[in-house]
Amino acid sequence: MRNVAGIDCGSGFTKAVIIAEHGADGQPEVLGRGKTRTGVNMSEAAQRALDAALAGLGLERDQVSYVATTGFGRYGIDFRDIQITEITSGARGAYYLMPQTNLVLDIGSQSTRAMSLKENGKVRTFKSNDKCAAGSGSFIQRAAKYLEVGIEEVGELAMRATSPQPISSVCAVLAESEIINLVSTGLSVEDIMRGIYDSLADRAALLLKRAGKGGPLMFIGGVASQRGMVKALEDHLQMPVIVPPDCEYVCALGAALLGLKRLQLSSQTGFREQRPAARPASEPIPL
Repeated sequence: MRNVAGIDCGSGFTKAVIIAEHGADGQPEVLGRGKTRTGVNMSEAAQRALDAALAGLGLERDQVSYVATTGFGRYGIDFRDIQITEITSGARGAYYLMPQTNLVLDIGSQSTRAMSLKENGKVRTFKSNDKCAAGSGSFIQRAAKYLEVGIEEVGELAMRATSPQPISSVCAVLAESEIINLVSTGLSVEDIMRGIYDSLADRAALLLKRAGKGGPLMFIGGVASQRGMVKALEDHLQMPVIVPPDCEYVCALGAALLGLKRLQLSSQTGFREQRPAARPASEPIPL
């Protein structure tokens, strides 16, 4: 039985998922996961995340037949066999978890991505907001710093809001100034935090509207684990928002599944691609 690793190297955290080619039902099966802070060296972060996943399974590195990378730092991982965009891997991971998924929302540290899927799980259209931190997860981290609360607390704090305070600025710098002003007027952290989530939900709703219509909608990425953000999205969209277990590992899972597909194809044809260089090639590998 062959094992494949998918590694999602984000600007904040690097996540690894290991899958087996054939599980009990004959389909690919998730074996384990690992996570670490990314830092400045992408390959080292990827190795730490992979080692964490392997340690939990009692496996050795040579028991992984193929490595697929995705995310912000995917090109910087020198032991990869293939690199895949976050959009493609996110869609594939969401489809594996729930084939009827029609829309996928992924809010990461640097950007927010909205995707509509075809019936086979491939991306139909996608829209991305990657020009300003005010539309991404890093804005929540900055806000938590100004509000002097832990990032693990903000989601629950927002759930207790009684009078959410809107954040109107579309620029992260100006939005941070708004937050500071709200704090200085004595408004509660709960109401400010819910206003921040409402601001992010409003931007995400616009991207989803441009990407496609209908549902079900799956919300993935680390921000999806924050209940306050999920509630803000449901209120804005007036529809259920599905958050899968281990939501921050969905892109790594998708990369592993697509890596397995490429490995199986190479086995059938007898052709094995050379390990790519650390720098991106001029032509991406189609998937």
